[in-house]
Amino acid sequence: MTFSLMMLLHNLTHLAPSTFAGVLGVLANVAWPLQRERRAILALQCVGASMFGLHYLLLGAPTAAAMCVAGIIQGVSAVAISGRRLRLAIFASTILAGLTVTITTFAGVTSVLAQTGSLFTATGRLQRSAQSIRWCFLAAEAFWTSHNLIVGSPWGLTSDTLGVTMLVIGLWRGRKVAGLAPWLRPLRRAIA
Repeated sequence: MTFSLMMLLHNLTHLAPSTFAGVLGVLANVAWPLQRERRAILALQCVGASMFGLHYLLLGAPTAAAMCVAGIIQGVSAVAISGRRLRLAIFASTILAGLTVTITTFAGVTSVLAQTGSLFTATGRLQRSAQSIRWCFLAAEAFWTSHNLIVGSPWGLTSDTLGVTMLVIGLWRGRKVAGLAPWLRPLRRAIA
């Protein structure tokens, strides 16, 4: 084991638990938009949701933590349950549970932002194509970024910034960004 690796591991042991969870959440949330397969996308989303659920819980943002738990349940059911009706029933129950949690833990605009972002991500998880998932999650980022600004989550904001970047790259790689292509062509030529 090299000295620099030992120092890195030593520094990681001194991170606050909320920071450590946030870092792992960022890594998962940066990786999933670049995946091509729906199962890999949903699996990494579940990892990211579990880490950010812990992060938000430790920050004292219970509505956001509950939305992350709902996301994990949705991600697992989207992959594991083949019956459409059962899958939709599970999604509906997680959305209703999320609304209940939002009401019981209501903290003003942050709760509304977390709930709305969660609705967009639930819609994304129900999509069959990777591109459609990416579009729904890109829409959700507006709400989650606002939430993370208000609750003061630097790791949430890092994840949002990198997530939007990775989503746009994933959409570009999927060649479904026809509306953005004319705007990005001059940038691509300038970089090349």
